[in-house]
Amino acid sequence: MESFMKNIQSQTFALNGWDFICSFSNIPFTFFYKNPCPSDDFMPSEQLRNSFLRALQDFPILAGHLVAQGRGYIVVDKNNLNMPEYIESQSPISYEFVEKAKFNWDAMPIQPSTVSAVPTKSITDGKIKLINVHVVRFRNNSGIALFVNMPHYVVDGIGYSAFMKRWAEVNKCMQDGHAQLPHREYAFDRAVQTSAMPEITPPLSTSCSRIYKTKTLLGYILSWLSPETRGTLLVEGNKLFSASGHIFYVSKNAIDKIRQQVTCDGQRLSDNDILTTMISHTVAKGFYDEQENAGIFKSTTRSLMSSFLRPGEFISLMTMDIRPRLKKLSQRPTQYLGGCITGLPVFNTINRLAQAGTNPAAFGTSCLLVRKAVNNLDEKYIGAVDKTLRGSNCYAHSLALAVTTREKIIVTNQTRFGLYDCDFGAGAPKWIGPLPNFVTNYSSILPTNPLDNQGYYVYMSLEKELMSSVLQNEFWSTHSSFVF
Repeated sequence: MESFMKNIQSQTFALNGWDFICSFSNIPFTFFYKNPCPSDDFMPSEQLRNSFLRALQDFPILAGHLVAQGRGYIVVDKNNLNMPEYIESQSPISYEFVEKAKFNWDAMPIQPSTVSAVPTKSITDGKIKLINVHVVRFRNNSGIALFVNMPHYVVDGIGYSAFMKRWAEVNKCMQDGHAQLPHREYAFDRAVQTSAMPEITPPLSTSCSRIYKTKTLLGYILSWLSPETRGTLLVEGNKLFSASGHIFYVSKNAIDKIRQQVTCDGQRLSDNDILTTMISHTVAKGFYDEQENAGIFKSTTRSLMSSFLRPGEFISLMTMDIRPRLKKLSQRPTQYLGGCITGLPVFNTINRLAQAGTNPAAFGTSCLLVRKAVNNLDEKYIGAVDKTLRGSNCYAHSLALAVTTREKIIVTNQTRFGLYDCDFGAGAPKWIGPLPNFVTNYSSILPTNPLDNQGYYVYMSLEKELMSSVLQNEFWSTHSSFVF
């Protein structure tokens, strides 16, 4: 701790619109590590904490205060740090017990997660912590569950991954007795991102305009609120439609079979195109069945909550990393770790997506909509979004639409985070899992273990009624297997 305090410097990081696109959510993962040869020196507590503090020196922004003035700032004051939440617990069960349960959340009497899906103020000091850590040590030191969370205000998934890899690297060096750490540099100054934007940009696309330029009363309210109050409001809003979370496995063989069956005008479809369409179909089918079974009053009432969409419309909102698509940013020797996520909207109809499970033509058309949206995400597109984000509080309106629109699925692909590279000295994690429940109508393609390259784990967090429909969906059940 003394070394950390001595080396950290006071500084301020101005936030921008990109940081607020996903600011309604946290980035929470639980890493499960097995003690390979039962011994007392497996990831020892003091060393783990010391390596954490050393890694934090390279990520000073995580010890800052979130200040809501203008667009917002992260203020790092070395005399008044917002120290991370770091706790350790002892579990009465063994690692082997959890492993046999396939790392099911219900198998653990002490839950690793200490936060919800939404950034909220800490119960200890009323501030939003920019990193939360909970080490759950299993019986007889047989392994640990390492829960780490960071809010999207400060980093995105790439920034999260960079910190975890650095922490693992530092801990491994300490364990091996290396006096000299490899030197790493990271960029947090938002001006780095701004300077990478194209100078000339076209008007915002029609689909993107609907996301960022549709004004809502809730959007204005959210932009006025402090991050702490905004978090409290969103947590209470989530309670209106309680989420149910499950994990499924989709093999690459299943994806290849679908690829062979659909008609796509000669366009090569990626695994992500097909997975996104599979997920969208499964959720949209739930809405289709709901409309078929609901009375006129109930159906009309629910559709009013999604007035942003046209009647019968459905939106798949994909989160995409803009770094590889910005030449100046992708070629930087120092990786930029601020918010670089954009929501890529794919508008479809509930009827077409509902038919996609039995109609290869409908499935192919839906896949092509996804592929077209991804292909259109270039520097000019990103520049148009950037110009819009700098001109108003449109991020709050897009957030309001994401919160209030029911006929949607948010899909994020986390397979490229490289989180299974986080070796603290005793081997790679055996499993990396999400929260038991996240926001409603959300799905993620989870980080991929290099030792299992035969398929993808897909997490869904849906309204309970929709989840019941998913579990009974014949197309989804045929092409995926239930994990827990």
